[in-house]
Order: sequence, then structure tokens, then C-alpha cells
Amino acid sequence: MSCPTAVHFGAGRAADLPGLLPDAPARILFVQGASGQAAAGVLAALRGAGHDVTLVCCPGEPSVETVNAALAKLGHPTHVIACGGGAVLDMGKALAALAEHGLTLPADFATLPPLTARQNIRLIALPTTAGTGAEVTANAVIDVPAMGAKISIRGAALIPDIALVDPELAQTAPVSVALASGLDAVTQVIESYTSSAATPFSMALCRPAIPLGLVALRQVIETPDTKAWENMCWTSLFSGLALANSGLGAAHGLASVLGAQLGAPHGALCGRLLIPTLRVNHEYSREDPEVQDRIAYCLQAVVDAFAPVRTNDRLSGFEAWVNAKGLPRLSDLGLSEDRITALAELGSKASSSQKNAVPLPVRAYEAILRSAF
Repeated sequence: MSCPTAVHFGAGRAADLPGLLPDAPARILFVQGASGQAAAGVLAALRGAGHDVTLVCCPGEPSVETVNAALAKLGHPTHVIACGGGAVLDMGKALAALAEHGLTLPADFATLPPLTARQNIRLIALPTTAGTGAEVTANAVIDVPAMGAKISIRGAALIPDIALVDPELAQTAPVSVALASGLDAVTQVIESYTSSAATPFSMALCRPAIPLGLVALRQVIETPDTKAWENMCWTSLFSGLALANSGLGAAHGLASVLGAQLGAPHGALCGRLLIPTLRVNHEYSREDPEVQDRIAYCLQAVVDAFAPVRTNDRLSGFEAWVNAKGLPRLSDLGLSEDRITALAELGSKASSSQKNAVPLPVRAYEAILRSAF
């Protein structure tokens, strides 16, 4: 079991940040999103406390180029504080880990030496979306355009020392971002729960989080209130803790390939792929009663949150809801039908797919893509 991050959870906990820093001015590398709107209050508090703050903006998912460009201007920070969505947190984690070891990202990540625990740079994460759970994981996803792929760097140096999970920060997200992020969190708890690498610890985290997250997702989109956002943030946090101790599955495997090939947002991809992946996994798990029971639990949680609209299709209500809320289909995100077969092959080989609930043939990955197309 791995949970080394000290988590401060609750509304208003972002205000704890100045008290977690030394009295003497710290040299802080502050990583935020393109607009910086959600992070503005946190940044102002740091500057108001007299800390030396260098700002790095992360307008999209970190790439080899953007990470190395930021490292070239880094200086010698005592702290890296990342305040934003999953991409911003991944950027901050990568910068802290690489700066600690005096490294830049190579073309081939396999040549990176072990990214062992940091000793000199403190890393603090403040998520402003309820989605990836990156505030408690030991990896950062990096876009590698030369390979047409998104690849994770991993190691103890990427684990934040402190996570401040404040639902008030998540409430600043636009509805489209809240929908995609929430679907990512829900997909992560479902895939972690059904993963072939699931453990009693990861399943204990995910089992209550699945119904909690499905109900909270609907509420934060339709009737948002403080409790709904708190529950959505709990789901995101649990998803990060769970995946760090188990694995994910085919939806995330395909999303990693599609994200790199299409430049499409990760959460929207996961949300669109989740439903057909559940259908396919249920079909292919018939010879494994224990796995099918876990999948059946997920299906019932979906039914309880989103009543079916078609007889004998337990996922039809959920599918109708995401469609009504404007979740794009894969064709809307830039996928052309003639690429489906090749991308299904790539998706079947993705690292997340190796821990799918059940082994799937390539034709099953193709069926998932065609259903989501």
C-alpha cells in the first residue's frame, strides 16, 4: 500500500498553505493553468506573505518540450507548488522531480535514472478540478509528439509531500471541464475496482466511491452545492489513491493512445469510452464470476444514479445523460473511422490495458472505439 502524501481535505483548506511554508521567504516555483483564475487567490497569498515566487503557466498537457523549457528557466527553488487541473499538477510534479536530480527529459524515457525521493525541494499540490487524483500519485503523464504517444514518468520524486484538496477551488471550473473531469474520476474508480491488479486496499477505496461519484457527478452538473462538490473531490482523491495501488483498464489504455494521436482532452475521452468498455468487459467476464460480480456492482451503481431509458440496457440512462450534457463523441474529437483498427491495436498494447478487468482481444478494443465513435 502506498499513501505517502499528507492530505488536507475540506472547504477552505487552500488557506492553510502559507502556514505550511517556512517563515523565511521561500523560493517558490508556482505552476498554474493558462488563465490562472482558480489559482489567483493562492498566488496572491504567497506573494502577500513575502515569498519569492516564479510563475510557470501550463496551458495544456505537459510535453517534453514544455517541461524542458521550464527547467531551463528554473533557478533553484525550495518549493514547487502546483495549483490547477491534472495537467498542471503533472507539470509541477515533473519539474520538482527532474530539478531535484538535475535532469531534463530525454527523447527516450527508458534512459532516465531512477527518480528517487526528493530531499531538497518540497512539492505541494492543490487540485482545481475533481478528476485525476494526481495530487497523490507517483507519476506524471508527458506528451511525446515524436512518438505520437503520452508516456508516464514514475518515481518517488513525483509524489507530492502535501496535497490541499479544497472543493471550493474545484467549483471554479467551467461546466464542460467539470463534466470531463468528473467522468475521469468515475472512470478511474470503476477501472481500479475492476482491474485485474486490484487489491483489497484499492477495492475498499473504490467500492463506496463508485456510487458516491456517480451521484455527485450528476449533482455538480445539474444542481451543484457544497456537499456535491465535496463528494466529487473525495471520489477524485480516492481514484488517485486507488490507481496508485492497483491499475486501470481498457478505457484508460485507449484514452492514452487517442489523447496523443488526436490531442483530445483526457477526461472527455475517458467519459466517452467508459460505457462501451463496461459493456465489453461484462461480456468477456462471463467465465470469471468474481470479476463479473465486481462489474455487476458498477452497473447497478450506474442504474441507481441514471435510470435506464431502454429495456435490457442498464447503461442506457447514463449514456443518454452524457449525450444530453454535450459530451463529444470520438468523431467530434477528431477520430476518423479509417483509423479505428490501427488505434485499437495500439490501445490493446497500452500499459493501462494490461491491467484491464479481463484480457480482451483486439477486436474488442475495436468494438469499444466503434461504439464511442
